[in-house]
Order: sequence, then structure tokens, then C-alpha cells
Amino acid sequence: MEKSVERRENGRIRFSWPLWFGYEDQGQLFRGQISDLSNTHISFTIEEHLCPPIGQHLMTRFSYPINSLNSFEMDSYLHWGEVVRTDSAVGHNRRVALRLHQPISLQPQITADTDEVLAATA
Repeated sequence: MEKSVERRENGRIRFSWPLWFGYEDQGQLFRGQISDLSNTHISFTIEEHLCPPIGQHLMTRFSYPINSLNSFEMDSYLHWGEVVRTDSAVGHNRRVALRLHQPISLQPQITADTDEVLAATA
């Protein structure tokens, strides 16, 4: 059995909240479900027929926790990102990895060897 290869250099938080994305400013938005988030990348699942191609730039909108898991302080992201990978997911879904054009700050800084997990609240 081959060991899974970590593709990100920095740590991430895992949670299951909604994300909206579109192909143009003020255009139609599509809903995905966030899988995890780092300072520079986000991954989300989407129905297979809505999956954007690798290299596609997307306008994304989502909220994320900014402090600890014991706090409900949130921030929002509304900016462009680029699809860097898509993978199969459960059922007729795809998992999309998106590089954020404008990095976010997760407080406290999450280190590469530590993953934090948030319960699904969406």
C-alpha cells in the first residue's frame, strides 16, 4: 500500500461549511462544501457536472474561523483563486483544490505538522 503524499507545505484546518464560487464578478454562483483550508489553499467538494477544469480561475466566497477552535470569531473571503487539482470524491462528487490569489491569515498560525479539526456546523 502506497503512503499518501502531503501536497501542502503548511498546516490546515478541516471543517465542513459552505463555499460559493463563480466564473465572473457578479455572475451566477455555485455551492460547494469546504473540506479543508490553509493560508494559501482551500479544498471543497462539488457535484461532478459542476466541477471546474484545472487552471480555471474562480471567484470564491466563504467564511472561516480566525482564532482557536474554542472561539466563534469568523472572517470572510471574497476573492479569486485558481483550480490546481481535482480528484474523485464520494458518489458523483469531485474534490477541488484551489490556490487562493490573496492568502488569508489563520490565527494562531497553524504549523505544517499540526492539523486542527472543526466539527461540521453547516
